[in-house]
Amino acid sequence: MNIDYFGYLGIKQSYIFDGGRIDVIEEFEKAREWVEKYANKDGFLYPPIKKRFKFNPLTLEKKDVIPKTERPAILHKLPYTHSIEINDDCTIEKQRNGSSAFIINVLGFLFGYRLQFHDWWFNGRIPIKTNNGLSVTRATVEDFLSHCFNVWKGWDAKSKKLITNLLYMFSRSLHYEWEWERFTIDYMVIDGIWKLHKTLKEIKKDSVPHKGRIKKLCDTYEIPINDSYLTKIVNLRNDLFHETLWDRGQPCSAGNNDVFVQTIFLRHLITRLIPAILSYQTTFVKTEWWHLGRFIFYKRVT
Repeated sequence: MNIDYFGYLGIKQSYIFDGGRIDVIEEFEKAREWVEKYANKDGFLYPPIKKRFKFNPLTLEKKDVIPKTERPAILHKLPYTHSIEINDDCTIEKQRNGSSAFIINVLGFLFGYRLQFHDWWFNGRIPIKTNNGLSVTRATVEDFLSHCFNVWKGWDAKSKKLITNLLYMFSRSLHYEWEWERFTIDYMVIDGIWKLHKTLKEIKKDSVPHKGRIKKLCDTYEIPINDSYLTKIVNLRNDLFHETLWDRGQPCSAGNNDVFVQTIFLRHLITRLIPAILSYQTTFVKTEWWHLGRFIFYKRVT
């Protein structure tokens, strides 16, 4: 087995699942202290400020700072906190494009973190606390990882890549600060879930309107439907995607509280669709998504 590393996950727990394991590294506390030192009180770590220097081309020694070059870094790194081992004969490079990428993004989905391999870069602000409103036990995490990994291994290559990308984009949408930006990315995830659903169910028809798609997904996976909120979400999508309107106004202008709430409800709906499309039989999937607050992610009934 190859051992790889990833982070930042501020949860000091190890997990064993069918096909592999995740362990806390020895330097976990050091990594957590570093993150807490530089993180903002709003629960995010922001890119550091970078600047350009003059340097000696022979010795590469830095000299004076070049004026007016300070700016937030485009890319930055966080300390890693966990190791991952997958029980297969693939190289780390292949695992990072397949099995281990899927697993760390499933873990990021459960805890509301944006996770990355240790020597890869982040961009933008990074959540350093859980941001998805789910409460989950260690036993449930291990069961969910085991189940999802076994399901994933049975899919074709295109579906494997699609679900990993959906999980990645869902965690990445937290990077954006305006609700219309987060809404845009999350609705891309909804569209991707519909595409994956069609592939898995071998559905050929493609002329289903957007509200009908979400209702079909909810009906198929026994997710409660709130017709009023679905209408609001789809109308927001149509106005934004087709007319560049957000709440009938300009993106980045102040919207009403109801629009902010719909953005949250869309994420709550996705948190039910993802375990559902992975065939994880948890009663959480059947709970109402149009409420604020935290939810318990129950272990599946077997």
